[in-house]
Amino acid sequence: MNRNDVAIGGIFATLGLSLVISGARFPEGVGRLPGAGFFPMTVGVAATLLAVGLLVTAFSSAVSVRPPLHNLRTLLMAGGLTAAYLLLWGYFGFALRTIVFMVLFLRLLGERWRNSVAVSAAVTAAVVLAFQYGLKIHLQ
Repeated sequence: MNRNDVAIGGIFATLGLSLVISGARFPEGVGRLPGAGFFPMTVGVAATLLAVGLLVTAFSSAVSVRPPLHNLRTLLMAGGLTAAYLLLWGYFGFALRTIVFMVLFLRLLGERWRNSVAVSAAVTAAVVLAFQYGLKIHLQ
């Protein structure tokens, strides 16, 4: 049994199920349009299914793997960066906050500045357009 995969699978299964439950509480869509809970519920179902797959693999594995701690600094910095992003929710506008977060996160993972800025701007623009024009939900 791979204890690390069991822990990660359990965390993502819990997260996925909480997204499904909270997404179900949003109002339903009108006519054929999906409601506000469609996206979180879809992500929650996908996360839960992937987590269950990881758990099945982890329990069927006979080898126990312990990851090396040489990336502990990167892991802690990524967690701190994510915590700062969530604590700043509601400040500086969604697009600016998300672009800055993604640029710093990609730089942390070793990506070049130019690529980090381009990918962050493109992904953020796609998310904003999808929510504001596709789902008619304004991101703040």
